[in-house]
Amino acid sequence: MLLCAFLGVGPSSAQAQDQHASGGGTYFVEPGIRSEFQFNENHVQCKIGHAVLADGTTLQMYMASQTIDSVTIDSVAKTVVITGTMVSIVRLRFASGEAATLTESVPFVVFGQDNGTPGGGTDLFSLTVLYADTPDLDQFDLFGSPATFAGTLAAGDIEVR
Repeated sequence: MLLCAFLGVGPSSAQAQDQHASGGGTYFVEPGIRSEFQFNENHVQCKIGHAVLADGTTLQMYMASQTIDSVTIDSVAKTVVITGTMVSIVRLRFASGEAATLTESVPFVVFGQDNGTPGGGTDLFSLTVLYADTPDLDQFDLFGSPATFAGTLAAGDIEVR
């Protein structure tokens, strides 16, 4: 399974001004398939620049937040949870030469855990989205639903304070 994505509007009004969460880096959603991400209280995005699936299909994916419904920061546990809606765009090129672009607006939940600095090898990141199943080829067919893309950071850092 593959994926990435994130936020768009801003922190909830209940969030204390001295709390902050941000991050960026890479992680592997499965062996050989690297995902890049960035987030803070105002923006989240994630992408897979290029992947080749087992059947020879190439895949590119880009996700970016459209709205943020909530931002919950736990500065003691060093975690952040962000919910909202994002656009998920997948470009496929099949071995036959045909291509497809799948675009969907999806609800999402992002989780980040700051386990120290540097974050590579210790910090955790995950994105869970709910894809709709339609009669046509869609992202549900590729990833199922809910789809969770998660991993320990290979590089980068998540900061929660």
